[in-house]
Amino acid sequence: MDTSEFVTVDVEAGPAHEDGLSMRFKRTAESRPVRGLIHESEDGVGGWWDVRAADSPDGERTREARAVQVDDSSDGLCWLIVGGAHGLVLTHRERGVTERVPYLLLSLRTSLE
Repeated sequence: MDTSEFVTVDVEAGPAHEDGLSMRFKRTAESRPVRGLIHESEDGVGGWWDVRAADSPDGERTREARAVQVDDSSDGLCWLIVGGAHGLVLTHRERGVTERVPYLLLSLRTSLE
């Protein structure tokens, strides 16, 4: 059970974020596991992506990513997708393209599984 009022995202320097980052978001609900989502990458590749939490820079040590509803000061209620010490590993289901990101902040209308 999630008990903190806030969700902290701490990502070490590496492929998901060159300098590392630390951010905090106000939680509005408990987190839940997430294994896939609809997303469009910065390169314009859209569709279903598998998502995993990365605990190593090379993305070899992964575990379940988590989705939690948060209240973002600029976007209102959103899905925050959080991973491990090295963010998230996203793999496009059709193209096999891999993307590394520190976290994702998505509309509540975004399809998650």
